[in-house]
Amino acid sequence: MIKKVIESKPLVSIIIPVYNVQKYLVKCLDSLLLQTYKNIEIILVDDGSLDNSSSVCKQYVAKDSRIYFIMQENAGVTAARLNGFLHSHGKFIMFVDADDYVSPQIVELMLRCQQKYQADMVSCQYYDVKDERVIPASIRPALGYYDKKKIQQLLAKNFLYDKSTRLAGMSGFLWSKLFKRCFVQDALEVGKGIIHCEDQIAIFEMLYSINSMFVMQKPLYYYVVRKGQATRSYNVAYWRNFELFFSKLQEIDQANYLKKQLPNRVVMTLTSLIKMEFINDKISIFQRYLSVKKNFSNLLRSMGKNANTSEMGWKVRLQYYLIMHRAFLLYGVFIFLNGILKNMYKKHRK
Repeated sequence: MIKKVIESKPLVSIIIPVYNVQKYLVKCLDSLLLQTYKNIEIILVDDGSLDNSSSVCKQYVAKDSRIYFIMQENAGVTAARLNGFLHSHGKFIMFVDADDYVSPQIVELMLRCQQKYQADMVSCQYYDVKDERVIPASIRPALGYYDKKKIQQLLAKNFLYDKSTRLAGMSGFLWSKLFKRCFVQDALEVGKGIIHCEDQIAIFEMLYSINSMFVMQKPLYYYVVRKGQATRSYNVAYWRNFELFFSKLQEIDQANYLKKQLPNRVVMTLTSLIKMEFINDKISIFQRYLSVKKNFSNLLRSMGKNANTSEMGWKVRLQYYLIMHRAFLLYGVFIFLNGILKNMYKKHRK
């Protein structure tokens, strides 16, 4: 049973879903125990790990009274976060992924910023950590204070899709952010049933609800890119996942902020899903083609049919027309030739 901590400074609850991350969990937890802001509770939710992650969690519970441990049967990251939230007591909520780590000042600086601007949400910048290289991620959205009107402008302009970068105009992650408690549960609830991009739909729900936000300049979060991450492996369930993802976005978006952005983002997603099928080296080339034909989503195709092709480069425009005409064999040839050209370019660069 988690006991409520009452102190003069506001309590910040840090919720960490845990699943098969024993190799990374120690670094994550050590970075949280080094926080300069001390009035925190750390809630670890083991989502049915098959490795020794639960043992690591228990060791840290014994080490620090601010750490609490919950075990659940495997139900996914959204369920784990929601479970952790329902057991939390903080006035403010943060999420950290168990294979990442944070700056010792992340809580202090984000909370200081919240109190200065009385913001409902604070977002800091982050680093991508890949093969020991630490690289600042691109800043999304622009820095500074956002009132309700400016948040709505962000939603309408490029929240989901920015034509200049082909990325979302705001990083769609629950981590690297500090939230007022009252907005969190609804944001987590909308992500139920989604296994990829559940963070982004939660942030979208959040921006629809909050009245203010502040985007900090300082990177305080370290996102570790690693082999074996679920989002980087073939998963046929992604087809259904993105049907649900975009349908839920449309349900939330009563003001139609995403009307112009959504079709282009759908096309970008379809290109990724088809590429996922064609680079699946566990089956033959012909079987990959048959797999695309079998799994292809006509719902996503219909959602993407009004994409603005004038905003696309020639490669994406070609892919768009192949998708709209269901020309999967030609699409496979395109991916194959594009791969050859990329390898030739890399060799030439060397």
